[in-house]
Amino acid sequence: MKVSLSAAFALPLAWAFSLHAAPTDTATGPEELNRMDGIKSLSLNSIPGVMPTFYSPHAERRARYLQSLFRGEIAYYTDLFHVPFAPITMAVLNPQQWPTVAGEEPYGMPSVDGTSPAVFVMPVSWDDVTWMLVPKREEVPPAMLRAALANGRKWDQVKFEGCDGIGTHEIGHSIIRQLGIDPQTKWFNEFLASYVGYAYLKAKASPQALSNEIFWTVGLDNAPHPFTKLDDFENKYDELQQQNPGNYGWYQLALDQRVIEIYSQRGVEYLRTVKAEFPSGAPTLDSAQLLDKLERISPGWKAWAIDLEAGHVKTALSPRNAH
Repeated sequence: MKVSLSAAFALPLAWAFSLHAAPTDTATGPEELNRMDGIKSLSLNSIPGVMPTFYSPHAERRARYLQSLFRGEIAYYTDLFHVPFAPITMAVLNPQQWPTVAGEEPYGMPSVDGTSPAVFVMPVSWDDVTWMLVPKREEVPPAMLRAALANGRKWDQVKFEGCDGIGTHEIGHSIIRQLGIDPQTKWFNEFLASYVGYAYLKAKASPQALSNEIFWTVGLDNAPHPFTKLDDFENKYDELQQQNPGNYGWYQLALDQRVIEIYSQRGVEYLRTVKAEFPSGAPTLDSAQLLDKLERISPGWKAWAIDLEAGHVKTALSPRNAH
């Protein structure tokens, strides 16, 4: 079951935060089944732990950083919900070794396969990634940029943290699934994956959360979005990813505005409410029914949906409250 955040950043990226047309929860294919075999065939060095991490030559430092980041996300939700999560193996790969493990996935596109243990792939460096357009420094609202560069932080660090944030979304899909939450729709599934990653970063790595916010803010008004209805996202999901990734990315960024808004009101406890209200096996809801239920839980969804359909979703962070 491959989960990919690709189009979530698709906008600025050509924020393709998807950066591409990757499915969030699809059936496994032959290329996913051999990821561990691919790792073994490369005779990679590894770092042991609850998230065993294999890495290409000269990438140990990067691998240790990513292992700490994503292992921390799983540990955070293990402590919060007092549930064990299935182990995930990570491979941090250079462009030459990537195809052996990730198959035809574009280089650097984070994804988790559906094997046991699951294998999660990340790039050694975002410098070699070509499918994603990263926000430019001059595009960032000045107040956000000042906050992001506080304490001597550099722009390259900020922009690459925003890229790595895609991985927290991918891990978020796995966490939502294992918590027994039924998102009911594709759009709420994407929202929840981003919420999981964002809530973790806000709690444990606030500067990196701000890097995500920059990615989510820049480009929202500029991405092409001929399709704006939630039903279009549901019914044209694959088509949008494959033929209109900019539009797909716009939906992701629009959902991210609700992530920021609701987190500012409810924090991580919102996920407890969602877990109680949307258990696996619950009756299936369509988008309209889901909006009715979400509105009762946290008002603002219907107003957001009206703005979405009009194609004018407002950014959740103004220059003054971007931190």
